[in-house]
Amino acid sequence: MTSRSRLKVRAAMAAALLAAASVTACGKGDSGPASSGTGWPDKLVFAAVPSGEAKTFEAHYGLFINALSEELGIKIETFLAADYAGVIEALIADKVDIAQLGAFSYALAVQNGANVEPSGVLHHRKGDKPGYVIQGIAPAASPVSSLEGFRGKTVCFPDPASTTTLLPLFEFAKANMVPDKDFKRLTVPAGTAIPRTVKKGDCEVGLAADVQMESATKAGDIGAGDLKVFWTMQAPGSPIATRTALPQDLREKIKTAAVKINADYLAAKGVCTGDKCLISSNRDFGYLPVEHSYYQIIWDACKATKVTACGPLAN
Repeated sequence: MTSRSRLKVRAAMAAALLAAASVTACGKGDSGPASSGTGWPDKLVFAAVPSGEAKTFEAHYGLFINALSEELGIKIETFLAADYAGVIEALIADKVDIAQLGAFSYALAVQNGANVEPSGVLHHRKGDKPGYVIQGIAPAASPVSSLEGFRGKTVCFPDPASTTTLLPLFEFAKANMVPDKDFKRLTVPAGTAIPRTVKKGDCEVGLAADVQMESATKAGDIGAGDLKVFWTMQAPGSPIATRTALPQDLREKIKTAAVKINADYLAAKGVCTGDKCLISSNRDFGYLPVEHSYYQIIWDACKATKVTACGPLAN
């Protein structure tokens, strides 16, 4: 079964799950009827993939969703998906209006028929440019020092459908490095576990996002001198995507509000302090404006690498 077929088959499942999500939403998942006078719906559905239990989702997105609802004057319900595929399927089925996606999952959503546009892109710290840094990591004593350091090694990769896997494969292809020939892949689906796995020696080198290295250090999984970063590349950040079937003036309002609502905004509202005001599972500062073309590198990487996870994007 093709990637697109799997998405279509599971779309009905996503719709059913969304309608039954009484724990994570206040009612059924489709947008409500149009509000009188504006043509706007009475409610919207926001979806994301939690990094833990429902209470974790609330900690990561609750304040942002409440503020967005206040800015728009529309009730917002939530849908917790098990993975990005679930979010994509719900978008395709028009059961979700706004979704927090990864760069790769945004490209897959568009390619598989989700009519969405990016309304903002996460940036980790105040003043940062959008996106994040993919890091090649190794034990501190390792002699590796460049992209060539991956050659001949056992490499820890995160989820095959992640940007942190796709874009390095694009760079390896440019350097004529063939997966499973010039290096051995070991998949560690929980990307946050990769620093710990490299430290243990299960992989000689690994690929991780800079925020995952930061989290591993804070959690005590690795010490300050355990690992080193020997290679880096910039990756596009995670977008908040909005259905284009929504009224244009509402979509513009969502874009304006998404960029406005950041950690400083939430702190000024008096609803949180310090790190509790950060947004998303990566604890980001907020969103910046973004255009669809910002994600062109994902399509380019899929066409060049033709990895299975790209599905029709590779054609």
